[in-house]
Amino acid sequence: MTDPMKGVFRGFDIAGAGLRAELQRSEVVASNLGNMHRTGNADNEPYRRKVLVFEELLEDAQRGNGGGSAGPLAGGVAVAEVREDSTPFPVFYQPGHPDADASGKVLGSNVDLFQELVDMQVIERSFDANLTALRTYRGMLQNTITNMSR
Repeated sequence: MTDPMKGVFRGFDIAGAGLRAELQRSEVVASNLGNMHRTGNADNEPYRRKVLVFEELLEDAQRGNGGGSAGPLAGGVAVAEVREDSTPFPVFYQPGHPDADASGKVLGSNVDLFQELVDMQVIERSFDANLTALRTYRGMLQNTITNMSR
């Protein structure tokens, strides 16, 4: 016999996984913004923008009677890896700069302020969506408990 309460809180787990992933994403965006003015040259590379790659978490569901797999169930999202953006570095002509090469050229970071601000807005909306899902799921469980006690 299977546990009838198994999976009751799956909605909380999924939304919580989304919140954790977006928190990591916001930390990467903050790091990008904090390092966007680090420069370099051919010998010393400037700060390279970092981005996150998400992966879907899946669980195999077991059928109650047959014991066979019913297929994957959603389990949320997680950070698969942190990648460096391959966008080329902008080149500036600043002969007096400490990172300038023999011809006076300095490499700037490939972090784009506007892209990072857009990413922060997407993160904020994702947080809102996950919190709304948590609240909705909590309300559904409360209604279920209320209806069961009648």
